[in-house]
Amino acid sequence: MCRQGYDTNDPKASTAGCRLVDGFNFYYGAVKGTSLKWIDHRALAKILLRGHRIDKVKYFTSRVQGRHDNPGLSQRQDDYIRALTAHSEVEVHFGQFKRRKKRLPLVKDLSEFVQVVQFEEKSSDVALGAHLVRDACHRLMDVALVLSNDSDLQTPVDFAEDEGVKVITVNPHQQSDQPRRLRSSDKRTLKVRHLRRSQLPDPVFTKSGRRIPRPKEWA
Repeated sequence: MCRQGYDTNDPKASTAGCRLVDGFNFYYGAVKGTSLKWIDHRALAKILLRGHRIDKVKYFTSRVQGRHDNPGLSQRQDDYIRALTAHSEVEVHFGQFKRRKKRLPLVKDLSEFVQVVQFEEKSSDVALGAHLVRDACHRLMDVALVLSNDSDLQTPVDFAEDEGVKVITVNPHQQSDQPRRLRSSDKRTLKVRHLRRSQLPDPVFTKSGRRIPRPKEWA
């Protein structure tokens, strides 16, 4: 419920804003391969939606599984989500990964095939779109900031705008050849300086006093 949020005493805030983050789209587009993964999404929302009250931040992702070549993957994600929810009261929604076997041709010889295992992230984009439309229909926000460039979200964005909500989109992918972009009332450009200014404290402490440090692999 986007109007049951925070920062309601900001005298400069004009309208209620809700931010919806496509977690994997953001990760692969903005922070993968960098030391800026310890993102405080509420702080980033305040930068990108300056002048609006940030009532709710919703983060859509799926639980990853550790691999033999990256055994600490799931633990790092768990630590990050715990830190994010403890420090910034971000609302996290989980989709799921689907594991399937698939036969694919070799690059050097398309007549030869190998069997591979693919992991596909499912449901989080559908959940983001559903929340966007539901909150718009219930008049729970005036402005929605959607952090994704997934064109599958175009219809939910259009529906939300039909309900009178101003939708602002942010493309996490800065490559000029990215073909999939969302149309919306307005756009924001994500800068590296925004990411640097929006890092969680290291460590984060929970209300119970538990210490959650940034993973050393992210330094």
